[in-house]
Amino acid sequence: MADGLSARSRSHTQRMVLLLLVAALIGLSTGALAVAFRFLLLKGTALVWGESYDLIAAVHRLPWYAVVVIPVAGGLLLGPFVSRWAPETRGAGVPEVIEAVVVREGNIRHRTTLCKMFATVLSLSCGASVGREGPVVHMGASVGSSLAQWLKLSAEWKRVFLACGAAAGIAATFNAPMAGMLFAAEIILVDFQVNYLSQIAVSAVTATMVSHHFLGSLPAFVVPLFRLQSYWEIPAYFVLGLLAGVLAIGFIRTISWVEDGFQRLGVAPIWRPAVGGVLVGLIALQFPQVLSVGYPTMNQVLTDQLLPLAMLLILLAKWLATALSVGAGFSGGIFAPSLVLGGLLGGLCGAVLELVFPGATAPASLYALVGMAAMVSGTTLAPITAIFTIFELTYNFEIILPLMTSCIASLLVVQGGYGLSIYETRLVRKGVKIVRGRDINLLRSLRVADYMEHSFEQVHEGMPLGKLVDLAQESAYPHFVVVNRENRMVGMLSMSDLRVCLNEMGELGALVLASEIMTRQVITITPEQNLESAFELFEGRHISTLPVVSADDRGRVLGILKKSGLIQAYNQNVLKVGVTT
Repeated sequence: MADGLSARSRSHTQRMVLLLLVAALIGLSTGALAVAFRFLLLKGTALVWGESYDLIAAVHRLPWYAVVVIPVAGGLLLGPFVSRWAPETRGAGVPEVIEAVVVREGNIRHRTTLCKMFATVLSLSCGASVGREGPVVHMGASVGSSLAQWLKLSAEWKRVFLACGAAAGIAATFNAPMAGMLFAAEIILVDFQVNYLSQIAVSAVTATMVSHHFLGSLPAFVVPLFRLQSYWEIPAYFVLGLLAGVLAIGFIRTISWVEDGFQRLGVAPIWRPAVGGVLVGLIALQFPQVLSVGYPTMNQVLTDQLLPLAMLLILLAKWLATALSVGAGFSGGIFAPSLVLGGLLGGLCGAVLELVFPGATAPASLYALVGMAAMVSGTTLAPITAIFTIFELTYNFEIILPLMTSCIASLLVVQGGYGLSIYETRLVRKGVKIVRGRDINLLRSLRVADYMEHSFEQVHEGMPLGKLVDLAQESAYPHFVVVNRENRMVGMLSMSDLRVCLNEMGELGALVLASEIMTRQVITITPEQNLESAFELFEGRHISTLPVVSADDRGRVLGILKKSGLIQAYNQNVLKVGVTT
């Protein structure tokens, strides 16, 4: 017995070690991809603009028509490529990863990795106002999913290793392993389980080590030393969070409006990036800060180089340019633009406070740091990820209280005023409805025939009331199917129908028949219909049972579907409640 237990323990240990090694391999591969992606992006940007990083200087040097033509040319190349080879690479990347987790059991096509890298390098190199974090997450998730598929692992572990790749992507991009872990737990795996933490942690740490080796250990931004001037500033940070929440709602809605606008105008998806490129190029003529990721502008804010009016105008321009880029279908993330918009908002609020209360508040750059987190919290509804992303840039515990105050305020505004994150919005618009990390559209694939009960009680329409009452006292069923001489359903009889006649039972017991008190307008369902249809039939009606009738002969009852059985199916298949793995 002891030898058997020892053997099982050794087998379990070996399996866990193997899974950790797989996680490390995912982190290593994703870290290398992130480095290669950064290298290609710098080379591509330098090739197109003559500058690998400072596009503001490039715009001032190039003729005006080139600033417009470059984004258009990128859109003309991107549209056909994405439409032909990998439509899933269009857009931010993170919603597609979440969709793979909740709809496709963690499966992502193998070629997505390289297609996403090419599409995003092309988008960012030509100046589209998108981010690089989402695509790296998508690439890392693709690596994790592909490796799990190659090893023929279960759907559970395909989801876990997909999340490992996502965590590694964020960790490598920001040099922030904790933020990567929390991103995977809070956004990718919404119904996260603690026993997956070790694999996700190993991937994030490994990817960070690779990034450190090739790119150095410096943070993604020029980070000022944070200090809390006074606890009286906490209300100001709370107001900043509220404003960030309002901005987040506006940002999410604007992207949807742009998509709807392209749809109403009849612009085919293949041409939308080119049209979006024209508009982004025109905006860049006046505000070159909107081009590409926008980190140089963020560093200007964090080093107090921009005036309040400039921050306001760039904020509005970046907001519009990002909505046009994402809505037009350029490949790139939303995380980085959210950081930039939040930083500009925070810097603007800090500058206004400095003007109103000179010397009594922290510099505007410190409000910019907190604003970055508040905006990310609002757009993603992931406050813990937002807090730790900025904390890992500063490693300063004084910033924790302002971060928590602003991020929670922003979260509350978006939850109360809109209800969905930017990623959930993208999925809902595609018809994927998420509940606690599960696709409730899964109910469409579940047939009534698999959940109906074949055992039910039926009575003849001519049965007297007295016999009905006797039957009801002995029966375990609260509803009876009423049939005619041909055994076809003509109505339903419930305990509430019987209760009306019980007071005058003595006189009516032999006179009143089932056909006189039954419900004739019966709502039915067929075995071929799905459980989503059943939910819609139950909704708003005071019924607990649906007769399941033949699609060919609606009078022939095949079984019943109870509301309690439907709820149990929902819990097991959507919320995964009561299911042991």
